[in-house]
Amino acid sequence: MLHGIVKNKQSENIFAANVYLKSSPQKGTTTNFNGGFKLNIISFDDTLVVSFIGYETKNIPLSSINIDQKGINIILQKTSFVFDEVVITAPDPISEQFSVVKIKKMDIYFNPVAQGDPLKAITTLPASTTTNETASPSLRGSSADRTRVVFNGVPIYSPARASQLNNQGFFSLFNPEIINRQYVYASNPPLTYGNSTAGLVEIETNKILNKNQLQLSQTLASTGFFLSQKIKKSSFIQIYGNYQYSNVYVGIQKKHLPNINNFQTFDAGINLHFKVGKRTELNSFTYFIDESFNGLNESFTYKGDIDSEKKRFFTVNNFLFYSKNGLFSINTGINASKSGFEFGNINSENSVNQLYAAVNYKWFVLQNIDIQFGVSYDYQKNKFNNTAPLFYYAISPNSPSYKFYTTNSNNIVELYLYTKWDINNKLTFSSGIRSNIPISNQENYISSQFGLKYRVSRKQSLLFSGGKYYSYSVPNYFSQKQNLLKSYQIALDYSYEIKNMFIKAATYFKNEIGEQRTNTFYTFDNIKTFGVELFSEYNFFKYLKYTFSYSFINQSNEVFGKKYIGQKDFTYFIKTTLQYNNPKLFSIALTYIGRPGTFYTPIIDSKFDEKTGYFEPIFSNNLFSSQYGSYNRFDISLSKYIKLKNNAIITFVSLNNIFNIKNESNDLYNFDYSSEYFNYYQLRTIFFGIVWQFDY
Repeated sequence: MLHGIVKNKQSENIFAANVYLKSSPQKGTTTNFNGGFKLNIISFDDTLVVSFIGYETKNIPLSSINIDQKGINIILQKTSFVFDEVVITAPDPISEQFSVVKIKKMDIYFNPVAQGDPLKAITTLPASTTTNETASPSLRGSSADRTRVVFNGVPIYSPARASQLNNQGFFSLFNPEIINRQYVYASNPPLTYGNSTAGLVEIETNKILNKNQLQLSQTLASTGFFLSQKIKKSSFIQIYGNYQYSNVYVGIQKKHLPNINNFQTFDAGINLHFKVGKRTELNSFTYFIDESFNGLNESFTYKGDIDSEKKRFFTVNNFLFYSKNGLFSINTGINASKSGFEFGNINSENSVNQLYAAVNYKWFVLQNIDIQFGVSYDYQKNKFNNTAPLFYYAISPNSPSYKFYTTNSNNIVELYLYTKWDINNKLTFSSGIRSNIPISNQENYISSQFGLKYRVSRKQSLLFSGGKYYSYSVPNYFSQKQNLLKSYQIALDYSYEIKNMFIKAATYFKNEIGEQRTNTFYTFDNIKTFGVELFSEYNFFKYLKYTFSYSFINQSNEVFGKKYIGQKDFTYFIKTTLQYNNPKLFSIALTYIGRPGTFYTPIIDSKFDEKTGYFEPIFSNNLFSSQYGSYNRFDISLSKYIKLKNNAIITFVSLNNIFNIKNESNDLYNFDYSSEYFNYYQLRTIFFGIVWQFDY
């Protein structure tokens, strides 16, 4: 057993420093409030690694340590230059047991597809199957509604802004500057965070502030500021605000943005972090957004203006207490929004109120056994005041319509238990269960999962995981109910790392059950997906990196008891990125995404309806029998970082869909449905801006 204390140059004890062996980082530990640690040593042919954010990582050969002495003192030196990014220096004890990808802050900025958005940065991952160029994440063939986004331990439903009736939006609600880490669980996500019947995205805000900074930004479509200020020694505040407008952005490239007239958005956020004593931390994040959008839309045979607006407020608050053998936490969240949408004779007003609270305790029973348990309460209330077409295909302003008012609420109380057991240096077993306490005639359910990770060697690992999961759908204009969803998932993930190369492969199967409906006319109650993923990353030298991923997805849908091909049935889904990142010169990134088109049900005939004066479409009985053209998109981004004493200037420019490829998004028809044509995803657009940073 090795004993030691970790301090800084001023002889101050460092709490929560990471201490582990280079050969088995998953079996490491963290320092206590006095900077002390204990670590089992099996072999002296290894290296002790000690790291902490803001300090240089220290590597100590065990052969140089006298194991018989009472304890060793380790002094960490502060880094001479800290770049504005998140550095995760040790594996998370839970996430390592699952198929997870960690995204750093700078990965978001250098990703040309992301456009500086944390959720859009997921698009380039092999597990991402988002096909509509939005910020709503879809993972391994599942719909975005089944994927959960958890922010500081609190679920954030509908995490995209600039959203339309189908809850799809161009960007997310999150500012990358406040993010400490972002984990993406492709499937079988840990039940500690709540139920998800697909994947899960976990976002945590900053816990440490390295410096005070004022940041001002100006882009082609926005003006913003960001302020980070330390309060005393270990507390800080971050405040930001942005005003987005469309005049210049749309005006200089209206030809390539034909469906946008104008948009306007104001959002503001404040992140407060307090360290109360040695054992207690408080964090509070509050966000507000007011957005509006006006453009052109076409559905069936009507083309006209579309107007949407939304106001939203949410706050997430966290209390953490570090006990001698564990961590106690309370996570709470309040969300309220009001939105409106108008198109033709469709008029929708929707208000949402949500309250969330969870109490958790993570208990380090033994050095190789962890137990985590807790209870959560999730209250959701939705109000719809809608005007809808009397005949679904007659949606002009003068066509007949009807009004309906719907209110629904749901109280979800859940208990969970999660355990992790390091059987030996190579094998780790984890399992979890999460059950609801039925309220108001709810159906009782129990979610369960397991994970078995085998470390073949220091560079290779296998992860076998599976489970049964339950969650509720998010109400929308087309389906106001909160339906109980279920999924069965199983996955096998393999990773291999050598000096300059990282390889990852996965195969999975899932059966998703439960009534779901978005903006289609069909209710899906059974979707089966089998997939294979291959990913490789190669670093040619210090600044040049190349990534390539390939996915195969076999998917089938069941509609009204009959089986059809799935909308995301792809023989290939290719994503590749070439990045050159030299802080002294510039950073440039080129990305390509290619896949077959999604499947849809075509209109094959029509008949004239004298009541409405419109032709009524007749859909093919063979659902999803047509396919959009193949999708191909190239994006490039270029940025330059200029350091001037306490000031820094960052300039950036991105060119999206470089070759102006017309990727088909949805089918359209003339007045009697005798001729078919298509709408397209984003055409070639340019976006640029400048950021000024002042450290004080």
